[in-house]
Amino acid sequence: MEKYIIIIILGVVLFILIMLNNTKIVTTTTTTVTNVASCTKTKFGCCPDGVNSKVDIDGTNCPVVKQQQLIGGCNGTRYGCCPDNRTPKMDPPGTNCIINSNPEPAPQPGPKKPIGGCNGTRYGCCPDNSTPKIDANGSNCLVH
Repeated sequence: MEKYIIIIILGVVLFILIMLNNTKIVTTTTTTVTNVASCTKTKFGCCPDGVNSKVDIDGTNCPVVKQQQLIGGCNGTRYGCCPDNRTPKMDPPGTNCIINSNPEPAPQPGPKKPIGGCNGTRYGCCPDNSTPKIDANGSNCLVH
């Protein structure tokens, strides 16, 4: 009798496994679409708030929209700007600010020497600008 009980239990387990193997999991995705009335499709378009529709070309029914002033650059930093209105202050007194209102321009690099001839050699040219130096002292250069 015990054999039959074990066989029946194994049969039920096998049946359950076969059923689970053939079962397909179905997932559904629902998308909700809401229709929002758009003032852009009205005769006179939208008010500046972008929500309300104008009742006439001048939008006399539109609510007053307060313009938000965006602060950028150094004005938007913690301590504001230095007197040059470009450099942000690093502390309340602005100890990093340059006091000179007319700063000197950055030095401009001189003309580049063409690379070639003796200019392209390790030690450069002798004073005649045509003979390459054989050492840092230019011991091979003729003195004029």
